[in-house]
Amino acid sequence: MLSARRTASALMATIAFATLTACGTAEAGPGPVLDTGPPGSEISAEVEATLGPKITIRFDITGAVTFKGATTALAPSGGSHFLKTCAEYAKGTAEKRYLAPGLLDGPIGDHAITLEMWIADYAGPGTYPKDQLVAPGSRPSIAIDSSIYGTWPDSTTSDATTDGKGGGSWTFTNLATTAEGGLPGNAISGTVSWTCAER
Repeated sequence: MLSARRTASALMATIAFATLTACGTAEAGPGPVLDTGPPGSEISAEVEATLGPKITIRFDITGAVTFKGATTALAPSGGSHFLKTCAEYAKGTAEKRYLAPGLLDGPIGDHAITLEMWIADYAGPGTYPKDQLVAPGSRPSIAIDSSIYGTWPDSTTSDATTDGKGGGSWTFTNLATTAEGGLPGNAISGTVSWTCAER
């Protein structure tokens, strides 16, 4: 299930956007009502059903940090709206990008994780090479606790595959931190994979 705190943030951003764009139109209804329990409590099934497809994302990582595990995430739309189906997610955005799920619903074991990886010039299901894998304002990376492991031009291998059903994977070797002197530091290798399910 989704974290109430994270889902509330996503819903409030969407509601605020809808409210701003609806100025001058008929009065809007009350909108969804969020669970008011403590942070980490669950949202109602009715609210969760409005959030669109759910992604299950799995990590299999070795190297400077070694762990396996899974959590969930919303299917990212790249905008202020929620997607409706896994097929919609699989098509990518209007800007020809495919966004890997990055804002996760919870930790994996003891590790807080954030993933940043997009496929640029996305043309549908298939395998995409390292030079088409990007991230907003930086290189593709995985933040694990307080360390950020990113791609490097010479030492990292990396490719991503999508399956047309909202699923995919990112396989890499030597995602590394930045060490003293701007050189690659501690590194991880592995696979991040995800599947999509409609609620």
